[in-house]
Amino acid sequence: MFRKRNNNSKVLNMVEDDLHAINEVKDVSMSIRKFNKIKYQYLPPKRYSKVGIARIRSKYHVSQAVLAYLLNASESTVRKWEIGDKEPGGANSRLLQIIEKKGLEVLSA
Repeated sequence: MFRKRNNNSKVLNMVEDDLHAINEVKDVSMSIRKFNKIKYQYLPPKRYSKVGIARIRSKYHVSQAVLAYLLNASESTVRKWEIGDKEPGGANSRLLQIIEKKGLEVLSA
């Protein structure tokens, strides 16, 4: 659709590159529909009680500090989960669910 110009304008070449990239983009609405279809197939993350979190820790023989590090949370947050003052949020619940099913090795990428 567009022809590359042979002049020395870097800005013009960048704009033309962007136009080429835009020209190759397919129907975005199709990917959104596909995303929504996929999104509603999955259940929300499992909710973990204080016993469930302690069970995961003991299963893999890790301390609160190590679990906190793996989840990118603070040690005090993990401690609060285990005494029942707080519950893990969505992202941490999903990570705990993955650890529970696949093991700690899955986080060592």
